[in-house]
Amino acid sequence: MAERTTQAGIDQAGESATRPTAGNREQAASPPAIIWTPPFIVIFTLALVLGLSAESALTQGWQNDLYAGSWVLLGHVMLIAPCWFIIVIRPRSLWARIGGIFGCLWAIFASINLIVTLFPLAVNGPVIAHLNAAGSSALLGAYICFSIEHTPLHRWDSWFFGLALIGGSAAVILTYSLAAADTRGLNTLESSIAATATILCVLVWWLRPSCWKTQPGPTLLFGLAPVIQLVLAIPNITSSGTNFFFSQV
Repeated sequence: MAERTTQAGIDQAGESATRPTAGNREQAASPPAIIWTPPFIVIFTLALVLGLSAESALTQGWQNDLYAGSWVLLGHVMLIAPCWFIIVIRPRSLWARIGGIFGCLWAIFASINLIVTLFPLAVNGPVIAHLNAAGSSALLGAYICFSIEHTPLHRWDSWFFGLALIGGSAAVILTYSLAAADTRGLNTLESSIAATATILCVLVWWLRPSCWKTQPGPTLLFGLAPVIQLVLAIPNITSSGTNFFFSQV
């Protein structure tokens, strides 16, 4: 009787040891997603090569005065706008939808900005400064929402957003205060807002380790776009053709 009881206990212990737990089943059922598979790398490389070749051809046509550069950039915005609209409709996440709404606002402001630049008299007008500030602020809103989506918020993330709000506001006020008295006005304030928002678009991705851990690809690409924009804004750093090429990229 004692031997049968001991053997039953051993069998039960063996079954418990070999029986998969709920946590093990969840780990086996949800393997880590691998994005950079060989087919994806090939498709991404081909799309990159074809895209850069098309941008180079468009740049050559612009340099030969075949069309205005604003029309080319407006075409790029028209290709991006449906993607923002799909992001608003399809995802179930609230952060993704809010980010898509901000993206649609950016597309609207960017389109109006490019259309206005087609008229020579309006290039130096106050409308351009209004649109630049609005577009940069909308893009910053989209970047914040997308950087929060699928990203765990740690203590540094909370500190970062608080410091970004304080530092961004201080940068705008300081830039406006240090401007010359004869140039100080609404245009100067809006230009400062646009520049500060563009810088924050980079920092909101690249200064948060949680974004690099959970979304390394979007973190690199989304942060690289405003970096190119900031570099191209430096006077006399590149030629007009190079500037236009990277503006498309």
